Amino acid sequence: MNSRLVLGIITYKPGQNLIARLGAALLQGYRLYIFDNSPEDDGVRKLAGENPAGIVYMTCGKNAGLGFALASICARAYYDGCQALLFFDQDTVFTHDTLDFIRGFYEQHAELQKEYSAVVFNSKNIPMVEEGGLALNTVLLAVNSGSLYFLENLKRLNWHNINYFVDCVDYEFCLSTYNNGFKIGEYTKTPGFDHSAEQDDRMYKFFGAVRPMRAYPLSRVWDSIFATLKLLVKSVATGNYIFFYEIGKATSKYLIVQVYVRIVSALKFFKIAHGK
Repeated sequence: MNSRLVLGIITYKPGQNLIARLGAALLQGYRLYIFDNSPEDDGVRKLAGENPAGIVYMTCGKNAGLGFALASICARAYYDGCQALLFFDQDTVFTHDTLDFIRGFYEQHAELQKEYSAVVFNSKNIPMVEEGGLALNTVLLAVNSGSLYFLENLKRLNWHNINYFVDCVDYEFCLSTYNNGFKIGEYTKTPGFDHSAEQDDRMYKFFGAVRPMRAYPLSRVWDSIFATLKLLVKSVATGNYIFFYEIGKATSKYLIVQVYVRIVSALKFFKIAHGK
């Protein structure tokens, strides 16, 4: 079993597709660190009970959010002697090839741990800067899913911020990374990686382009606004005005999308109601 690189997952009412992916990762020889935010659903607990050597199962009996859960699994893996943790959202699809590729990348480029807190893997398929046999982009903002966390550096950052429940957990980590002299890398051509197939997005035409979007519940939108305001204040307080600009821009796009999909949905409902 690979003890240097382990997998991390945070679950909340997971479906059978995730259970199957976790089982396949176990067969591939990976140790799993799972934080269960819905322990009343017994799917993950049952899998952990059947694989006590391969799964470190954690829960606090309720939905503790992402910040607390990420800090918990990363810190637990670090104090268990692991060097890196590869994290996926529960609705991110990954395959045998995905795990093999990322493990090979990690083993070939261990020197990245000197400068980077994390490398995020995805399938955006955008050009990357190539230097010395390494293709990688350095980015300011990155999401959690697909992130390969270098645990020694996360310890120096004092892990993820537990005061963020869901929204901005990833952006706060990025801000903390750069404020502490580390960087975040992005690899955009990861085989078998799919962050859209199990999402609830629908396709909308937006300024001439068809894009996947979804309308989040208003409670989630308000939570996102408040979390962003906290992060904007922290950006100013730490003198990181580039992040202030980038986070403000990203949030503005998010809010525009939330307004847009609601207007489109309302117009469609109006047309159906009036037989148009």
